[in-house]
Amino acid sequence: MRPEFRLPEKVTPVEPSWLNRLMPYVGMYVVVETPRNSTFGRLLEVECDHIVLHTGHVETFIRCQQIISVMPIQRC
Repeated sequence: MRPEFRLPEKVTPVEPSWLNRLMPYVGMYVVVETPRNSTFGRLLEVECDHIVLHTGHVETFIRCQQIISVMPIQRC
């Protein structure tokens, strides 16, 4: 009889205060800074592990672990 081995699971801690701070910006234009680049768009959704931005004609998904900062932008 072979022993059962469990596959490793990736656990991502969720920071509730971080998510609560982003919720008022849903529907607003923001700049999201990540280690790779900065992305500008309208914040559509805030989920426990990612956010969704509408950038141009596409939706961009950004993992919360990759976010360095979020800055709201006033559109003229």
